[in-house]
Amino acid sequence: MAIVHDASTGTNLAARLLTTDFCPWANRFVYWLKEPIGWFFLATIINVVVGLYLAPIGWTLAASLTAVMAVGVAWPAIAVRAVSCSLSSDKPQVHEGDPCELRLTTSNRLPIPVWGLAIEGFLDRKSEADGANVPTVALAFVKGFSTATFRFTVRPELRGRYPDGDAVITCSFPFGIWTARRKLKDVSRVTVWPKVFPIAGQTAMVGRRAAEAGEGNRVGRAGEFLGVREYRQGDCMRQVNWVATAKTGDLVVTQRSGPQCPDVDVLVDVGWTSHQDQLSDRIRVAASVLANLHQSTVPLRVHIGKRCLHVRRGWDGLTQMLDALAEIPANGIADSELSHPSRLRAAITISSNHRGDITACISDPSENLRSDSLHTHRVLRRDQDLASQLLSFWTEVRDANLVA
Repeated sequence: MAIVHDASTGTNLAARLLTTDFCPWANRFVYWLKEPIGWFFLATIINVVVGLYLAPIGWTLAASLTAVMAVGVAWPAIAVRAVSCSLSSDKPQVHEGDPCELRLTTSNRLPIPVWGLAIEGFLDRKSEADGANVPTVALAFVKGFSTATFRFTVRPELRGRYPDGDAVITCSFPFGIWTARRKLKDVSRVTVWPKVFPIAGQTAMVGRRAAEAGEGNRVGRAGEFLGVREYRQGDCMRQVNWVATAKTGDLVVTQRSGPQCPDVDVLVDVGWTSHQDQLSDRIRVAASVLANLHQSTVPLRVHIGKRCLHVRRGWDGLTQMLDALAEIPANGIADSELSHPSRLRAAITISSNHRGDITACISDPSENLRSDSLHTHRVLRRDQDLASQLLSFWTEVRDANLVA
């Protein structure tokens, strides 16, 4: 099938002429010229014709090119089959931009060194602004009859489950005219989570469910003083009221208020887009907000495309959310539709506006029934630092407005 490439939209005529594919139907016939060996083969044919009809020097050049092609094809093929490799990671999960230490173990069965080995297709996927992919790791040489372990640190730049295809061992030494490849079988998977930015403060949403942080007035350990009661099995000794205990002769503990929070629906727009960086920033904002809410033990229901996650508590819940965000394709989900939040439940909708900036629509029906609007809109500019904008995502001014 022929692939049609869009013409360049630039105003430079020369740029359009050089970057426009005028004959897409002919691509399948010339793909073999993408490898340098294709040009060597073409040059060999030309020199054979020269030797037959023009001058004997053509035979000499054809023989030389044939020898170069033979060595350039045979040696890489031998190298990738003579060296066995295994690739593993110290961490099964890592955030974008965080260091990830990998271990590459090689075993060379040849008596001579092998040069130019590389591992491709493991952590090679990058964002659209990074340009061409580069190998995950490349080795200068591997000694003959040896087994060695190499440790190196990489920083994954885009979320996902790696390898997202087949990790392969490659070699194009010595001439680089052809690249031999062999599938790497012994490889451990790594999940790259979206980057999570810290958010100062907690949400002011309140409700009927108990939480460890926030507002409310249920029984807890860190709020306002409510009274005293008898000691119960499992109470913390720091809550013992020693003055009341001395008066009664029995252990008495101080009872304080604790926070409450509602069930919150978080809707993330993951529709297909041609702008990978916009979607990546949107998912990073969603991951940061979800991590902050989960840390406050807010009961969450996360809507990602057609999936609805009932988030568990503790580390399992955080892993559940970040794994779901990491599985989103680089360009989004084609048949994804952003659902509308319920008017009866607190909800946070994270999407983008026409400029590509991230928007967060926060609706809380129980926030202030006398208010004209039950929605709060926040816009996070992509051309500014996301970390500093997310740090003040929950504003303290909001509480003062509610009191007023």
